[in-house]
Amino acid sequence: MKKLSLISSALLVAASVSFSVPSFAQVTLTDADRARIEERKNRRTTLPGERVGRGVTRAFELYNEEKVDEALKVLLEIRGGNDFDNAFLARFIGNLYAQKDAKQAIRYLEQATKPDVLSFTDQASSLKLVADLQQMEGMHKDAIRNYEAWIRFTGENDPDVYLRIANSYYQLQDYKNVLVPIDNAIRYSKTPNKNHYMLKMGALYESRNYPKTVEVVETMVQLFPEERQFWVYLGNFYTLVEDYQKSLSAFQIAYNNGYLESEAELKMLGQMYANNNIPYKAAAIYEKYLKSGKIKKDRTMLTAIASNFQAAREFAKAAQYYGELAALTNDADAYRRQAMAFMAIQRYNDALKAFEATLARDSSNAGRVHMSMVEAYLNQGKLREAYASLQQAKRDSATARQANSYENYIREKARVKGINL
Repeated sequence: MKKLSLISSALLVAASVSFSVPSFAQVTLTDADRARIEERKNRRTTLPGERVGRGVTRAFELYNEEKVDEALKVLLEIRGGNDFDNAFLARFIGNLYAQKDAKQAIRYLEQATKPDVLSFTDQASSLKLVADLQQMEGMHKDAIRNYEAWIRFTGENDPDVYLRIANSYYQLQDYKNVLVPIDNAIRYSKTPNKNHYMLKMGALYESRNYPKTVEVVETMVQLFPEERQFWVYLGNFYTLVEDYQKSLSAFQIAYNNGYLESEAELKMLGQMYANNNIPYKAAAIYEKYLKSGKIKKDRTMLTAIASNFQAAREFAKAAQYYGELAALTNDADAYRRQAMAFMAIQRYNDALKAFEATLARDSSNAGRVHMSMVEAYLNQGKLREAYASLQQAKRDSATARQANSYENYIREKARVKGINL
């Protein structure tokens, strides 16, 4: 879960934007700035010179006939007579190039906006367009510069622009600086936008600020309770702060609402039951979805089911799944664990078969296995068999002392019962 590759890729597709902030702590406008903005809005409209006007008109005619290349050719051959003409012309050229060549469009739009002589509306739209194109081209620092210039120029608090600034910072992996613009996007949105919260969540996660990540996702599930993935995020993020009880609660809500779909999600629910010392529910969830095919049957899952049933003292179930694990892996320890589960429910013949299967596959712990077999035989009253297993246990230095302590006991029991060992 520490990787978050799934979350990072999902939010980038969903948001189509990104973050960082050395220059962008906050675009603060003074009274003088606002006065300048109003003055720009009210400035008398400037018209291009006759030659530029005719050229632009002709280019528009060609553009309307879907002859973009021909329209560009007309515009590129025109020379303006002053700064406004040149900016006016560059803006139209940039707008046409935006449909076919982003880098050229950026070049001309930067030329158009640099002298700040266009009309208020044209200057504003050109600043935003060049920023959008720069973001598309991966020029995130330049995009941030022009988005900020747009905010200063217009004085507007557009949540989409803040989101785009945030997205560019995110792409620059300047995660800690994502927070100011994304908080502005949240603040100025008329209605909650899940993409804003997704991006904030991702930035906090990548900054390893897990407590704040949890706080954001807690807000997300309150605002967007129908978003199943947010409940999964919440359950997973609670584990990062080791709050397993809340993690289980989040996963239970998600499960009860049918939000858990993938194998990983269902496994996580089971894991949270286990982490909260509810092993029976852990095993039952694993078993249910193993049988349905949603969870793959493999060594790890069979071990989890068996061990959780054993922890829940459901020894017959534990023996069943240790048996399946043994059949799948041919592992000696799986047979030994199955045998111990059978011992717990006094199914001694089944336990002895499993112990024999253990010895057939691994003799490294033979002494301990033989001592367990001694116990199984004694519980059945089979003193000869118990004594034979005891002699095998005496050969193992790890269990020789324990076996010797049992020997007199078995001899005496046999004598009393008149059994010849």
